Amino acid sequence: MTQSLTANKKIAEQIEKMLDSGRMASAILLVGGNASTREELGMWICEKVLCKDELSTQKFLHQNHEDLITVEKPEDKETIIVSQIEELIERLSLKPFGDTYAVLIKDAHLAREAAQNKLLKTLEEPQSPCMMVLLSERLDAMLPTIQSRCITFVLEEVKVEAEDSVIAMADLFVRLIKSGAPYYKKKKVFEDILSDKDNARERALAFLDILEEKLEMELLNGASDDALTKAIKQAETSRRYLKQVHSVAYTLKQMCLRV
Repeated sequence: MTQSLTANKKIAEQIEKMLDSGRMASAILLVGGNASTREELGMWICEKVLCKDELSTQKFLHQNHEDLITVEKPEDKETIIVSQIEELIERLSLKPFGDTYAVLIKDAHLAREAAQNKLLKTLEEPQSPCMMVLLSERLDAMLPTIQSRCITFVLEEVKVEAEDSVIAMADLFVRLIKSGAPYYKKKKVFEDILSDKDNARERALAFLDILEEKLEMELLNGASDDALTKAIKQAETSRRYLKQVHSVAYTLKQMCLRV
């Protein structure tokens, strides 16, 4: 069992019992935790639903199972859009290759009201057998009508251990702040985080935690620099923005401009 599933062992066990008994509703809403935790648990549910034999398991592991449907925000958009939900509904109007579909909607909190409303009837009365798993960073981002049609599980957050590369980024960023380096040099520090589409938010949060610790240590060791105090406040603000689902790239770039 992975770290994410271990941290949410009781929830995983409860879901497994429901699936095994056939008493599971057709929609699950996973809320909270880290993005990687939500997705790992969501994929685990889809695997439980779809993998009934060796062939289906191999297809799932190779990410080419015909009955697995994923919906996520397009790279050039800020939200999940209505047309994506319409495409999902059309797909579900067709019979699955096997017994059922498994649908994973990543970052469902990025679906605006119109897209969520479009999904309501399908959540309540899907045209084909399916298990729909919605992943949301926050419960309040989901319409009450969506919540009422799902079994909701609130996940524990799995603390991301800081990698050596993230610690090195924080060290470099502190040096750049102290030297009064220009924006473009500070921004370059984050290139590795921003290119990591799967873990950017968690790594950025880990970076901000370490950065704040290092800045505070500088002050405790006698450094008297208004820029360091200002940077601590900006790190706190940036952390809050990231937890409110602001863009990782935008948040980090704004911090570079303001420190």
